[in-house]
Amino acid sequence: MKSIVSKLLYLRRAVLLSLVMTFLVPIVYVKPVYGGGLSPAQKKVLSSGVRYFNTELEQCETGSSSGGTSGGTFASAQLMTFASLPITSTWDISDSTAEQWFLKQAGARATITRYGLNNGNIGGITSAIKTAGVSPVFFYAYTVNEGGGAGGFINHYGSEAAGGGLGNAKRDAEYLANQSKIMTSQPSWIDAGNPVDFVPQDVKASGNASFQSMPSGTIGRAYIPATAATTWEVYYPNGLKSEFNQVQNYGHPLNDTMQNIQKMGGDPTKGGATVQSGASSSGCPSTTTVSGEGMEKAITWVKTIAANDGYGYDQGTRTTGWDKWQSDPNCTDKCASFDCSSYISAALTLAGYFDTNPNFNTGDEPQVLERAGFTKVATSAATSAGLQAGDILIASGHHTAMYIGNDQIAETGHDENHNYSGGQVGDQTGDENHVRGFYNYPPGGWTLVYRAPN
Repeated sequence: MKSIVSKLLYLRRAVLLSLVMTFLVPIVYVKPVYGGGLSPAQKKVLSSGVRYFNTELEQCETGSSSGGTSGGTFASAQLMTFASLPITSTWDISDSTAEQWFLKQAGARATITRYGLNNGNIGGITSAIKTAGVSPVFFYAYTVNEGGGAGGFINHYGSEAAGGGLGNAKRDAEYLANQSKIMTSQPSWIDAGNPVDFVPQDVKASGNASFQSMPSGTIGRAYIPATAATTWEVYYPNGLKSEFNQVQNYGHPLNDTMQNIQKMGGDPTKGGATVQSGASSSGCPSTTTVSGEGMEKAITWVKTIAANDGYGYDQGTRTTGWDKWQSDPNCTDKCASFDCSSYISAALTLAGYFDTNPNFNTGDEPQVLERAGFTKVATSAATSAGLQAGDILIASGHHTAMYIGNDQIAETGHDENHNYSGGQVGDQTGDENHVRGFYNYPPGGWTLVYRAPN
């Protein structure tokens, strides 16, 4: 009898347990996301009647600041840190490092080919970018990420600007600099190419509020209003997925740009030194100073000419380069010519050291420089050690060039046939006027170094 009662009690408990398990729904607290709104994945689960969410998974899907990611390499908090850095950040990467990295990227090939960029002329592009107030490191990483467009370096124009590579780099960098300072802009929630308005309103409200607190002059201020994928990546990572945007899977622009900076050797979450508008020094910390107050302008100009294939080398028409620059500074095709000394003379005149261009030659250059207040600081320069950006190098009676910092010089030395005259107007090879690594002029080396007055 006792055995039968025990069995009945066991069955009763089993039935009751079964009923409890049938109606019991596990409830787990879910941290509100984006001001309390549920993500689409959460809403889908909620509508099925289940009240349990995998909060660890949701952190990854929503990109919450508690350590999740947007689907790329970097966590959401790191993305926001990067987006809040100044657009002038260098990540302590030198200009030359950024240039060499850029020239080797498959993603830059179309742009490089379009503008004929190479080691000899990319310095002028870098100078134009910095003059506009943008870090070349960010600009080149951005260009590779965007892959160029119908016009220019970045994918925001449908046509070319005047002036070839130099003109387009200037226009694109100025766009980024100006965009970064607009405090009334809003995140780009809808992709103009695929105009589907799918982002929940509470997400937009939260993202808009967050964006308004982002400082002026930052990467996010330039990038987020311009590219919907960036907006989604920062504020609504699910938007990058086709099942949410109803169109296609998108990439991760900020993640990609940050990875590019990593590849150059920088830490994308630490901005490092910044460039100054018009500055010629590299982004990496350095004790190197510029020779003379006016030499910033001279350095920028020699880089500009080196990057402009409209100007070539010819000793017979050496003064036409300065004349043409004075009358038509926007010329980019078959403009005129310099030789080594008229190139330096023009740069120093532009910088304000001469009222009238003296058009000196390497024979009388030392005397002309000394009358203008330049000081002879060395009688040899086998390496760039001890030189300051803007120092004038002279191989007496043979050649002259300008040291521009970062172990580089700017010079013009021969026409397309490696002769002193008789070539075509303009730079036919990209090497007639150029920026190159420092070298000791053969056979006797640099015999004089002059420094501008402070």
